[in-house]
Amino acid sequence: VLPDGTRAWLNAASSITYPAAFTGNTRWVKVSGEAYFEVAKMEDMPFHVAINDKAEVRVLGTHFNINAYEGDPGIKTTLLEGSIQTSLLGAGKNPEYVILKPGQQAEITNDQKIKRNTSVNTDQVMAWKNGLFNFENASLKEVMRQLSRWYDIEVVYEQGIPQMVFGGEMSRNVSLSGLLSGLERAGVHFRIEEGNRLIVTPY
Repeated sequence: VLPDGTRAWLNAASSITYPAAFTGNTRWVKVSGEAYFEVAKMEDMPFHVAINDKAEVRVLGTHFNINAYEGDPGIKTTLLEGSIQTSLLGAGKNPEYVILKPGQQAEITNDQKIKRNTSVNTDQVMAWKNGLFNFENASLKEVMRQLSRWYDIEVVYEQGIPQMVFGGEMSRNVSLSGLLSGLERAGVHFRIEEGNRLIVTPY
């Protein structure tokens, strides 16, 4: 809970920086990784989120999710309730921005372009906050990115990344051994090395 009453949830390998008390006419926080916000409404003091020094979200009072892990393709801000404006930082006097409606997502690509996605699976976006992994239409690389952060394992591909597409959900309460059994049943071949390294093999 932030000093203004805003509630923030952090995913694995994520961080938030905020002052002990918000002063002036703007509430600023910084985020890396993934976070979900339920912002306390204060019309005279807008809430701003700086994301990896690359993007900014401006909001009065709303519910939204930010996915901005380093190493992931782009930054995604998904709106669940209310209205937010997402813009690129360092864009000069005329920054490029999009205004979202609930169920929409702003995506900032690695080449610093910003676009609005209007067809978003919000259940998949919010699965982490609800204690789930949602792997619907996810590639092996996407699945492994989530698992490596949650279980604190290093994933290495011995001979390229196998072309696999997953589906369904899995509880985040599953132990690492249970996870590995699930990967085997899904046809993923691997071996475990010292230091929590998971080596994905072709067979």
